[in-house]
Amino acid sequence: MLWSDEGRLATLSAAMMAMADALSLSGTEAVEAALLAPGLNFAPALAGLDDRQAHQALLEQIRTVAPGALDAAGWARLEDPRLYDTAMMLLAQDSLGLMLDALGEASEQLLTLTEVHQQTATGLRLAQHLSAAVQGQAVLMATRAALPCQMPREPACASGLAEALALQVPDLPWAGDPWPLTDIATALSGLCPLIAAYQGDAARRLADAAAALVVAAAQSQSQGNGGRAFGLDVEDALCRAFEDAMAALVALNRALDRWQGPQVDEALQPEAWQMVDAMLSRARAVMEESGAGE
Repeated sequence: MLWSDEGRLATLSAAMMAMADALSLSGTEAVEAALLAPGLNFAPALAGLDDRQAHQALLEQIRTVAPGALDAAGWARLEDPRLYDTAMMLLAQDSLGLMLDALGEASEQLLTLTEVHQQTATGLRLAQHLSAAVQGQAVLMATRAALPCQMPREPACASGLAEALALQVPDLPWAGDPWPLTDIATALSGLCPLIAAYQGDAARRLADAAAALVVAAAQSQSQGNGGRAFGLDVEDALCRAFEDAMAALVALNRALDRWQGPQVDEALQPEAWQMVDAMLSRARAVMEESGAGE
């Protein structure tokens, strides 16, 4: 599971190794080999996730396997607590990818339903929902593509760190302006009207979770976290938001799979029918471009 302790530690480890590469540390290969060693004890690092001591515990275990991999200065350069924020963005990147798959499935179902009813008032309503789904996909894709790493303690390695992790290079540290978190919250809350049309309770839970993420980010910003990583409250809020988003999309797809109406068989006027037809054409083009159904 993405947000399990093991998943969180795996992304932190990936961020740490990317940092070592970006810093051009001469012992990076030895550190990586130690990290992959069968006997490495991950228990102390797993226990340290919630108080943001996991990176130090992990480095301590690596040192027991490969004590001469780095000099004292090299080990210290990998103790950057902002790696937790970068790891959090890796989890967000994977979570948004799963959401895009689920929303793509919903778009395909809405496309089929709209095609069946396209000449009636029901088709017009379905076309509006299809439009919302396609727009939601675009917003999620843009949000995912814009995710940055956190500015490391040594800004000169930011570019290398971002490139290694397929993230964007930050312009500034985002502790004072946690826009990656608020952008995610905005993207998730934007799905709520579509989901509410089929699963009202799921939409309300998602809206609450997105709002809670904004509050957590704002509270962390107001406390001025400086060079520290965001706290566990922010990570928990982000995890909950993604969990509720995926649950809502699963519920949406289930509802669409057995959708029966309400149906309004009133024929559309030519102008309205043309709008529905245009929406269908746009949706097909978007799905073809995104590779839906492959």
